[in-house]
Amino acid sequence: MSGLSIAAYFPFRRIKIVAQQVSAEATEAHIQAEPDKRFHPVCHGCGKRAAGVHSWTQRKVLDLSMGPAKKVWITCRYRKILCSRCQAVRVEDLGFFHPYLRVTARLASFVYELCKVMTVTDVANHLGLNWKTVKDIDKYYLERDFGQPDYTGLRILAVDEISIRKGHRYLTVVLDYLTGRIVYVGKDRKARTLKRFFNMLSIGQRKRIEAVAMDMWDPFINAVKKNCPMPGSSLICSTLSPASAG
Repeated sequence: MSGLSIAAYFPFRRIKIVAQQVSAEATEAHIQAEPDKRFHPVCHGCGKRAAGVHSWTQRKVLDLSMGPAKKVWITCRYRKILCSRCQAVRVEDLGFFHPYLRVTARLASFVYELCKVMTVTDVANHLGLNWKTVKDIDKYYLERDFGQPDYTGLRILAVDEISIRKGHRYLTVVLDYLTGRIVYVGKDRKARTLKRFFNMLSIGQRKRIEAVAMDMWDPFINAVKKNCPMPGSSLICSTLSPASAG
């Protein structure tokens, strides 16, 4: 048996490789890993050191391939810990996989980057992954990066609706007029749709809004007048034509 080790390809600080095996066809590698006990376990949610260990378990995750059709699987033992800050049982953070994804962090990051320039189906076919796995990874990173919109600095808004399918199904879109940044997308094109957006703003943020550009759609106009305390209705600019919707 060869004395070569692939441990150098897994430079994760909090784990150590304890076993490795390559299939007879050399199409798969199976790695056994476990926590490096030189490091005290920390909570994956908040990063605080564990108050105690609740239990041990293991998970099999897929890693980046080492070549065409050369899949690498890592089976890792890890601890579920007692977190005093979260007041819950949490998965320890080993720095190489997320507790809700069945792939390593570096493979998930690679999938997310590919999804920026390829469709989910194309990425799944390219990497030999399940379509749902790719979709879940893309969704997780999108929520991480864009799930909490930034409402700071809003002064002028643009409001319009887009048609998403036949039968008068719409989405309402609110943009920062000065930058073109989308700050809200809501279901339907009703007054309550915009009301939900304004409810997410603080009173101070609402007061700093100077104008709203939109078409002559009464529900939008009424929602702005009731929920956005601008100095006067003259600041509602009817600059968008109904033909621009959809």
